[in-house]
Amino acid sequence: MEKKITQSERKHAAIIAAAIEEFKDKGFRATSMDSLAARAQVSKRTVYNHFASKEVLFQAIAQQMFDHSAQATSVRYQSNLPLAQQLLEFSDKELDLLASEHFRALAKIMIGECIHSPELAASTMAQLNEQELSLEQWIRDAVADQKLKPVDPAYAAGQFIALIKANAFWPQITMGQAIPDTKQKQQIAQDAVGMFLAYYAR
Repeated sequence: MEKKITQSERKHAAIIAAAIEEFKDKGFRATSMDSLAARAQVSKRTVYNHFASKEVLFQAIAQQMFDHSAQATSVRYQSNLPLAQQLLEFSDKELDLLASEHFRALAKIMIGECIHSPELAASTMAQLNEQELSLEQWIRDAVADQKLKPVDPAYAAGQFIALIKANAFWPQITMGQAIPDTKQKQQIAQDAVGMFLAYYAR
């Protein structure tokens, strides 16, 4: 049976959605709780009942971004399958995520505030860094299975994702380059997997 969404949950979601649009249009600092409440079609008091401050709301958006990313790119280690096959599957998911308009809109908000509000960015990243990506667990399992060399899972996962983002995220976010097409995505994924395994595979 599908869980019924409460009025409070609907308002919570509406506030986050409104905040994303407000931050995207005006930036974090220029957004007021009044304009945010108006866009969400709730009272200012309701906004504060759900989020004690604009900073807490920003962190909730970052959490939503992390949760969406984690769900979209979930991967589980399977000892009976080739490492390359499993990493290519993860890469496909990661590339689809990076190409999504919703993810890129959230990313732009996060990046903008990393530049303008380093303290807020630092506290937000500290919150997110306590959570683990499924790729980290995949690497840990592959190391335990003696398919990969011993390595810090978080460090190696960051390296692998950076190989993908170097061609399928940062040029699009910072220089307005086109999103890679299907053929380009395949090339990016194959190159990232090849470089990663050339160094870490046993």
